[in-house]
Amino acid sequence: MSKAFKGKVLIVDDTPDTLDIIGKLLWFEGYQVLTASTGEEGIECVEKEKPDVVLLDINLPGMDGNQTLREIKRINPILSVIMLTAYATVDNAIEALKFGATDFIKKPFENEHLIHIVNQALEKHHTLLEKERLEEEVRRLSITDDLTGLYNHRHFFKTLEAELVRRKRQGTSLSLLMFDIDNFKQYNDLHGHIEGDRVLKKIGAIVKHSIRSNVDSGYRYGGDEFAVLLIGATREQALGIADRIRSTIEESGFEKITVSIGLAEFNDQYDLEGFVKAADQAMYMAKNSGGNRVYTHS
Repeated sequence: MSKAFKGKVLIVDDTPDTLDIIGKLLWFEGYQVLTASTGEEGIECVEKEKPDVVLLDINLPGMDGNQTLREIKRINPILSVIMLTAYATVDNAIEALKFGATDFIKKPFENEHLIHIVNQALEKHHTLLEKERLEEEVRRLSITDDLTGLYNHRHFFKTLEAELVRRKRQGTSLSLLMFDIDNFKQYNDLHGHIEGDRVLKKIGAIVKHSIRSNVDSGYRYGGDEFAVLLIGATREQALGIADRIRSTIEESGFEKITVSIGLAEFNDQYDLEGFVKAADQAMYMAKNSGGNRVYTHS
């Protein structure tokens, strides 16, 4: 039966005896122990193994402890790093605190003191991880539509603005789909709003599965209206994606549920509002022509 560790600690020290003593001490305390004898090895280990706590000697051959610390904090700003220092380098340890070290331990150290400091550092790391997770969750909720799981109206305009800046810099294609559900009010009146919400949720899932993850993005623009930003997609490429979304929704099993889709590819005649308006106008042309079709803005 494998041992359940309470955390992962990396020890970076060029003295084999120190690595051995601290390693055994922390292993008996319940930690998984990793070791490195240079700053360069330590940085590589941080990237690969993602430890919770690093014990880092200030006096290392080649890249010294403070240089290594700065690089580690660049890789993972919330990682707890404890500096190991001899009496003669306490000033360096204090300097390390300015660079983001969690604490420092003077050599020779008392075993109980070292364990206490490492336990505190682990607790701090877990606290910062949880804080980071909660902040990410708050951010996600602020830009996401609860029902469909797509991004919301506000995030649409922020993303579009950023993509237009990138397009100007890189000269890539950018296409926009705007669509809404044909006769959705009548569907809600006939089947009720709970069933209507099921339709919206299903459409959100279809949009997500029809576009490239982490490249394109889907939005609930408002009510039963949706938007899709297709990065690097020409009009012809966007037309294929639009028709895939349209046909998948038509075949999704909901009675008489179809969508009207408007498509616009960005060109230099547009500003942000003009681009959205072009796709919007194409959507209304599709709707006024009977729905369940894709129109492109010429």
